[in-house]
Amino acid sequence: MTERVTDAVASMKEWALRYAHLGLAVFPVKEKGKAPATPHGCKDATTDALQIETWWNINPQHNIGIATGSRSGGLVVIDLDIDEEKGKNGYETLKEWQKEHGDLPETWISITGNGGYHYFYRDTAANKNKVALYDGVDIRGEGGYIVAPPSIHPNGHTYEWEQEPGEYEIAQVNGQVIKFLLGPAPEKKQYFHQEEIIPEGQRVSTLIQLIGSQRSKGLGEAAIRAAVQAENEEKCIPPLTDQELERQVFPALKRGWMPERPYTKACDKGKVRQQKNNSLEMVTMDSAQEKEPDWLITGYIPRYQITSLAGDGGSGKTTVWCALAAAVSSGKKSFLEDFLPEDCGGGKPQKVMFFSAEDSFEYTLKRRLRKNGAILENILSIDIADERFQDIKFNSLFLEQLLEKYRPALCIFDPIQAFVPPEIRMGDRNAIRNCLAPLIGYGEKYGTTPLIIVHANKQSGVWGRKRIADSADIWDISRSVIMAGETNETGIRYLSHEKSNYGMTGNTVLYAIEDEVVCLKGYTKKKDKDFVTEVDYTTRQAPQREEAKEFILDFLKDGEKEVSELDAMAKAQSISANSLKNAKADLKKEGKIKYRSEGFNPKRFFVALIATEKTN
Repeated sequence: MTERVTDAVASMKEWALRYAHLGLAVFPVKEKGKAPATPHGCKDATTDALQIETWWNINPQHNIGIATGSRSGGLVVIDLDIDEEKGKNGYETLKEWQKEHGDLPETWISITGNGGYHYFYRDTAANKNKVALYDGVDIRGEGGYIVAPPSIHPNGHTYEWEQEPGEYEIAQVNGQVIKFLLGPAPEKKQYFHQEEIIPEGQRVSTLIQLIGSQRSKGLGEAAIRAAVQAENEEKCIPPLTDQELERQVFPALKRGWMPERPYTKACDKGKVRQQKNNSLEMVTMDSAQEKEPDWLITGYIPRYQITSLAGDGGSGKTTVWCALAAAVSSGKKSFLEDFLPEDCGGGKPQKVMFFSAEDSFEYTLKRRLRKNGAILENILSIDIADERFQDIKFNSLFLEQLLEKYRPALCIFDPIQAFVPPEIRMGDRNAIRNCLAPLIGYGEKYGTTPLIIVHANKQSGVWGRKRIADSADIWDISRSVIMAGETNETGIRYLSHEKSNYGMTGNTVLYAIEDEVVCLKGYTKKKDKDFVTEVDYTTRQAPQREEAKEFILDFLKDGEKEVSELDAMAKAQSISANSLKNAKADLKKEGKIKYRSEGFNPKRFFVALIATEKTN
């Protein structure tokens, strides 16, 4: 332990303001106590200096509470309680744990009024409050708080700092901290009696019964999957393949299926309706936490929720997500956020995970990430050539294990079809919604934001939602949808923000790709519909315009003609006025025709060919 440091001079108010300046949300706690002094407790916590001064001007002796969780930038505190009378010593518990697993990283440590310790860490994932996670160890996370130095404990002792706050930053969680926060490994229990060998022909039914048995004990999906996979490997002769498990066994998890009980006299139709062993506890809205939307990419990509990026092939989707990944990995402002002031956007470098079934590391992706400014050591993936890649599905245990271990701020899937389990039909109503639903839970649990890349369909004359209508579920479950496409201007592309569940959609971004780097060209109010309509109209008009141009060149080959005569002849040939107008403009721009006028009242206009290789 380092030397204790206290500040007897600074007042409670000065310390509260200091914590707020360091990004920790504070609120007043009752004098020489632990209970909040405001009506809503830690929900009132703030970094607003004016509010803090008001609180402590009213009572300068208020203790200081610091809200944990997202209010203080993802603060999670390990609370080591020491109570000799009750035989609790969280500090000794931590020391014993570290002997086996390794030391936790150095960070802020405060000494509580009863001689315990608070270890401060930051985590992008939302950590729950946990009581007695280990002997004498509690966790303060989302919706919780701790009492901070120099507050006075009810026993009269002062909370102190081991090391002055601000000398270095609160440490980010690493693998050791995450392992500690997960708690001790659960004791192995025999939930399901099973013979030592499961022969072929009984494997599927036996493993499904195991799912029902473990679900009745209240186990979660991840734990059940792990148990089934272990049982399959150890006792099935031969073991089912991963594909067979996903297709034949694990659907029982999604259906809420439980094995039928034996027929009884009470079963009038031979079957007993099964009841899930669900808790009947519910949450009242006065106790529910109210959160403001948090953004990974301001205004466009909300944290922890699904964002879909859809577009035609060749619209630049891969380069776009490489640029976004580069921004997150480097902590710099993304090209989508150019509208923000210079000192806004971006943040600390964060981890990015991606899975691409369309482009290779060696030939495409590493180069594009590097050129767009990525910190490559912050970007992780599994190559498509790796046999494990086939096990990465939206509802797979393997994907959850990767997210739990690495906790990326952004996880990209390109394209969606590669990560949909084989038994799921994308056109079936609610199939994709159920398939993608686990990603939302992973977002809050592991602090990751899923970005799904989608190919737009080939229908003409449709836009927005209908452009990804191969599965309407994709649109429905996404909290943000961005459509990519090409404008009529050569080399200029667009990203149209079509859906946002957290406010107004952002302006459409105009950009170009120059040497595999996304270059912002500006913003516009036009949406996907406007661009699709323009391109569609241009495509329909192109043959008519070319026909009109050929007519003009042929009509003028005998010499100069009056414009009114040209117009009358074109009308007689069923050439529309709009096609004729566009054809004239093209030929003038190409330097093939010229105009002159003569007279005054009336003024007459003439058009003639300009001598060129073709007209000669």
